[in-house]
This record gives sequence, structure tokens and C-alpha cells, in this order.
Amino acid sequence: MKRLLSLLLLFPLLLFSCACGGTSEEKAAQPLRIAVVSDIHYTGGEEFRYVGSFKAANDASGTGKQVELLPSLLDAFVAQMLRERPDYLLITGDNSFNGARISHEALIAKLEPLREAGVVLLTLPGNHDISGSALIFPDGEAARADAIDAEDFAALYADCGYGAALSRDPDSLSYVYDTGRGVRFFLLDTCFRYGAVYGRVGADKLAWLERELTACRAAGDLPVVAGHHNALVHNPLFAFNYTLDDGEALRGLLMKNGVTLYLSGHLHPQSIAVEDGFFDIATESFAVFPHRYGLLELDGNHWRYRAQATDVERWAAGSGSSDERLLHYGEWGRRFFYDSARAQAEGGFASAIPDEAMQAALAEHFAEANVNYFMGTPLPPAEGDLGDLIARMDGRSAYYLQTITGIPDSLYAEGMIG
Repeated sequence: MKRLLSLLLLFPLLLFSCACGGTSEEKAAQPLRIAVVSDIHYTGGEEFRYVGSFKAANDASGTGKQVELLPSLLDAFVAQMLRERPDYLLITGDNSFNGARISHEALIAKLEPLREAGVVLLTLPGNHDISGSALIFPDGEAARADAIDAEDFAALYADCGYGAALSRDPDSLSYVYDTGRGVRFFLLDTCFRYGAVYGRVGADKLAWLERELTACRAAGDLPVVAGHHNALVHNPLFAFNYTLDDGEALRGLLMKNGVTLYLSGHLHPQSIAVEDGFFDIATESFAVFPHRYGLLELDGNHWRYRAQATDVERWAAGSGSSDERLLHYGEWGRRFFYDSARAQAEGGFASAIPDEAMQAALAEHFAEANVNYFMGTPLPPAEGDLGDLIARMDGRSAYYLQTITGIPDSLYAEGMIG
């Protein structure tokens, strides 16, 4: 049974303090609808052929990334956004597979129908977006690609926030976007060094952010803050490289300014972490089944977030696709992710179990638990002999199983403003 995170929160929680509220409710008379998508890891057409070593490496990774069908999945997402018609689409980094210019250009082209329809696109960089070692795989084998630097990123995404920034941090890709409706977006560049996995805001960016939040308060606007890396620990196994090195400093500054909601990605599972009234909502990687995105609604003094899966089958049927994988994607996409996780278990920790039946049961449980964890709907812990076995196991994989079962769903959260 799906358990709403909000049911665990017995008291109203503040999204923003009255210090940053002012006349914002009057300015934003109509609800503001914000779609959030993260970690698309887009490749880009024929330059990434899913054969040879490219396919072998992805299949063996156990990450469950759906690289081959990603162009079609993104088409399905765009079609769904055209039906949803949010005011804004916020992309919280890792837009590209590994920083190749062609991938960024292909993604921007895919999203162009949304911009033409009046949806405002906003983005920020992730650790995969700017790299000096970008690769393409035109025949399934790696070849060097044209990479981009920070200024290239801002130029490419000029129509996705950077060209209309109210303020830009002079030393990073962080910026502020003013909606003109009583809300300002703070899009943080949380990359410590482009190409490095881990993130850090840093003292200079924190000082810039504090000045901009002060300006926000003075204008009576509400801040919506987002970055690629997580501000809270969502899973103790994935603290290093995922949670910001200075996440506590960032949270302290945000809370000081009445901001209790932070939107992130990077982790890949759909996950909502809450600590002392501060929310860090990490939207699931779009590259992973069921290709969720978030819908955040700001309505007067109330905010709501819910995670929504992309309806690939509806798009496939409506577009006349003959690809059976897409036409039955609910089953096929889940099986792809499940098989990826099961193969990882069978080739790793499960193989150390001497009992073949228990070995198979462990691999199946791991695969099922992993799929559900990424979907934001974790399973209960295993029971009986299998549960006893997992409880006795040592090592990273056993700890992973213990941390991804028996926790609340991460599909919904809400709070109050002022």
C-alpha cells in the first residue's frame, strides 16, 4: 500500500517564513505549477548507438538506465507536459549523458515544443554536463566528442533561464530567475569541480545566495531553491558523493531565510528526506523506469509535490509506434530494470550463498526491492529465512537492502506557507 509521506507529518510545516512572504500571496493570486525533471542523461541520436561495448557497459552497470529508448521516452514526456501545461519546467541537472555538446543540443531540440507552447524552461548543471572527456559511441565504441565548458552551458541554455536571469553569480552557473508572479527561482550550481561526482556550494556562492535571498525578502517574493546535489542524506550508504559537502551550511542559510524546501536530483531514486522541518525532494532520474517527474504547486499559503510516471504506452499508441516494447512499456520497462538489478545480484553478492534456492530468492528480492526503491515505493523488509539471511549478511549490498526496505513512500509531500 502506498503511504503518503505527509501522513507522517502531524503539524503544518513552513515552506517559507513570513519574512520572505510579504505581499507574495497577492502577487501570486493564481497557483503556480512547476514540473521538475532530473538526471535525463540524454545521449543524442545516431552518435550513440546501443550496440557493442556501449551496450555491454550499460547492461553490466546495474543502474537500470534506459539508454536505447530514451529519445522515445523523452517524446512521451514532452507530450505529457503539453497535456499538463505547467507554468515552468525545472531541469535539475545531468541533462546529458557525459557532457557532449551534441547531447545538450539534442535535448534542447527535444524540449523546444514546450517552450513554443509557453512553458518556461529553467535548468542548472549537474556533474555529467560539463566534462573535458566527453564521448560518443557512433558504432557502439567510444570516440572523443566535442565537450562544453561553463560558458558554453550558459550559452546553450540561454532560453532555459540563463538568458533571462535576474542575477548571476559571477563565479559559477548559479542564477536567480524572477517569475514576476511573486516567486523567484534560485538555481544553484552545486558542482565542486565540473566532472567530479561530489558537490559543494562553497563560501563565495553562499555569500552570493545570502545577498540574493535578502533581495528576495525586500521585494516580498517567495524563493524556490534547487540544485543538483542533495542537501540532506537520503540514504546513509549514499552520503559521500551525493550529499553536498557543505549541505549543513546551505540548510542553515536557507532555514535562516525561511526556506524549508529544496529541490534536487543526482541520487536517481525518487526520494524525499525531511529533517527538522526542512524538505529535500530528489526527483527520480528520468533515465530510469518509470521515468518519473515531479509536479510542484504553489497555491496561496500551501505547497504540494507529487511524483508522476510518464505514460509511455499512451504516447506510443497515439503516435502510431509499432515498437512492442513501447506499446507495452509498463511491463517491458519494469522487466528491463528488474533484470538489470537481478543480474547485478547474481553476478555479485548472491553468488556467495551456497544454497541455490536461497541464492535465487535473494537475487529476486534484491531486484524487486531495487525497482521499488527507485520508484519511490519501497517494499517491506524480507521475512522468514530470507529475512534472517539478509540480517546476518555483511557488506555493502546487504546494508543497501536493509536501507531501502521498510521506509515511507516518497511520492507526495506538502506544507504550509506562513
